[in-house]
Amino acid sequence: MSIKKELLNELSEHQLKQLADSKGIIFNLNPVQKKYYQNWAEKDKLVDLMTTNHNITVSEIEKFIQTKKL
Repeated sequence: MSIKKELLNELSEHQLKQLADSKGIIFNLNPVQKKYYQNWAEKDKLVDLMTTNHNITVSEIEKFIQTKKL
């Protein structure tokens, strides 16, 4: 598992959505992706999509986690 995916897995579904919103990430799935993710838990889907998103870096995730711990 990648470091990015491990860090994202530390966050709750709500926190993942907050992080995506703060980065302006919008998830528009095409029909193939919708079918692929149809039986996935929402959190698992978000983690998978965010792991492959190049607009968010490991350091940004780490900073987000730190702000949530304060």
